[in-house]
Amino acid sequence: MRKRDYYEVLGVSREAPVPEIRRAYRRLARRYSPDVNLWDVRAEGLFAEIQEAYRVVGDPAARPLYDRMGHQAFQPAGDGLGGSAPRGEDIHYAMELELDEALRGVRMEIELTRLEPCAACGAAGGAGGRTAEPCAICQGRPVRVSLHRDRPVAARCGACAGTGWRLPPPCRACGGRGTRPRPGRIEVAIPPGVDTGAQIRIRGEGHAAPAPGQRGDLIVITRVRPHPIFSRKGDHLHCELPLTVPEAALGARIQIPTPDGPVAVTIPAGTQAGQTLRVRGKGCPRLDRDGRGDLLVQTRVVIPRNTDPALEEVLQALRRLLPDNPRADLWPTSARRDTRSGDGR
Repeated sequence: MRKRDYYEVLGVSREAPVPEIRRAYRRLARRYSPDVNLWDVRAEGLFAEIQEAYRVVGDPAARPLYDRMGHQAFQPAGDGLGGSAPRGEDIHYAMELELDEALRGVRMEIELTRLEPCAACGAAGGAGGRTAEPCAICQGRPVRVSLHRDRPVAARCGACAGTGWRLPPPCRACGGRGTRPRPGRIEVAIPPGVDTGAQIRIRGEGHAAPAPGQRGDLIVITRVRPHPIFSRKGDHLHCELPLTVPEAALGARIQIPTPDGPVAVTIPAGTQAGQTLRVRGKGCPRLDRDGRGDLLVQTRVVIPRNTDPALEEVLQALRRLLPDNPRADLWPTSARRDTRSGDGR
């Protein structure tokens, strides 16, 4: 199993100063301490990982080694064991989209500043492109065990501070980091059907790492702007459809908006306010499988606000033609009252 990047473990960037690293360690140590998580086996492993990360990146002598060589710096150099090379940090980029862009998918260029390999040292971090070498004194085996009065005693090499490696002078252009920030443009493909909070990972487009490390990833997080007509719930789109009283009562065939353009639908006679009509296949493309959701249209009956005498006469005639009381079931039979006229008589 690949060891996690120590900076990732502590939740800090590679540029973080020592006080920030110390604060991050203390916060995580309190959270995952075995004294607090007595029955959580996973917390015990995380606590050990956090301590290991802090021992390295919190140590002024060990941190430059780790920055240039990653976990490989702490493998026995003389054994030729290849540890995992450093990996660049991921970049999280927030992208805003219009609803139609989210539904059909889009390709666009984004501008960002990311760490690129230093041209002066070839991302090696050392002056003139030199890289770390095994310590000539201990030959990459900084810990020697000898017997003293029949007891094993460990002694660390003083020439390399017990690391087993000797670093060359740092590159002046990048300060020994092997990378330098540089603005650039990247083309990103957003698939159809994304919603707010979707994450699209583009492999190998994140920050560069010192040689021979690999780039991190670019993670694009989408946010879909509100639409004046449509709202989204899962794979379905919702909208509201105003109807006149005659259209709702008698039925009609009208045009309704969809993401693909207007579509004619039939409004059944007797449609009630708040009723939902389903237009299949006119919703959102499904991001993880084929097909599309539906368009759910909620009806709203528009009542005239200002009536002229002619319209008022028509409405009075309509009242006489509708003898049924729609509120008859609101009260017990013994307490029912005829409220059709609205005056309690």
